[in-house]
Formats: sequence, structure tokens, C-alpha cells
Amino acid sequence: MAADGTINFTGNITAASCSITGGAGTNVTGEKGKQDIAVNLGTVSADSVGGSSGHGIAGGTSINLSLDCGSSATDLTLVKMKFDPLAGSGIDGTNNKLLKISGTATGVGIGLYDSNNTLLNLAANETINAPLVKGGTVETPTYTAALNLRAGYVSNGAAKIAAGTANGTLPFTLSYE
Repeated sequence: MAADGTINFTGNITAASCSITGGAGTNVTGEKGKQDIAVNLGTVSADSVGGSSGHGIAGGTSINLSLDCGSSATDLTLVKMKFDPLAGSGIDGTNNKLLKISGTATGVGIGLYDSNNTLLNLAANETINAPLVKGGTVETPTYTAALNLRAGYVSNGAAKIAAGTANGTLPFTLSYE
């Protein structure tokens, strides 16, 4: 079989490792290195779910995450939170910027917004970025970062929104530059 091309993978492994605290909900540490963050979007009326423009977000919840990277982030300046919706509840079939919900509600997805209130495009692999801030002393530096985002229910463009449960899961990975 003849090859049509080659995929070349590049990258680096870093010793940096940040733990996450804060957020809108409970930070549950499960298996080693994995951190689950529970975000309660509440119960909202189908009539209050707005469009994806960001002005009518319903159940909008701030998610302010503090990262403690200890002394492991030497020579790094940026941390990125990258999302993997396909490993979670998926991408909404009607509006691929939104996270698909699991449950009985229809016509809505979950939108993630950056600190400028701009809807992230989950299908385009957009990330939330934050600078690593060096603190501590010269002998024992510490590195921290703050990742701030919002989440809420957004109409996916369907003609009708039906009431019901509207949950979602969105795995993430932290990467460093």
C-alpha cells in the first residue's frame, strides 16, 4: 500500500503541574492528576434562554479557577485550558460552538465564554489562556495563574426549546508554554 502523506507530531514534555482550586462549584479530586469541577447552572426557564450572541445567556455562572503550579513552571509563561468535547457529552449538532447536553431538554446547548464574554468555538478547539505569574522568592519561586470563564445555557437555533434536564461534561487538559 502506497502512502499518501505523513503526519509529523512535535511537542515537549514539561515538569510543570498545576493544581486547580476555586470555581463555581465543588472541586473534586478523583484519580491522581485528575480534577473534576462541578458547575451548577441552576434551573432556568426555557423562555429565558437567549441566543449565542452572548447577550441572552441563561444560567450564566462564573468559573474562576486559581492554579497553583508550585515551583514546577520554571521558564514557562502561559497556561492553556484546552477542551475535548468529543470525549465528553459532545458538540451540539445544531450549533457546533456549543457543548451538547445530555438529558431530556432540547433546543439548547451549553456555551463557554472567555473573560471578554466571547463565546468560545468548541469545534475550533479554542482555549482559555492565562499568564503564569511568578511569586515567592528567588530561592523558592512559586507560579500561579487565574483561568476565568463563564458557562450558561444558549439556544442552539432550534425552532423550539423543550424543558427537561440539561447536563453536560467537558474534559479539559492544561498545557504550558
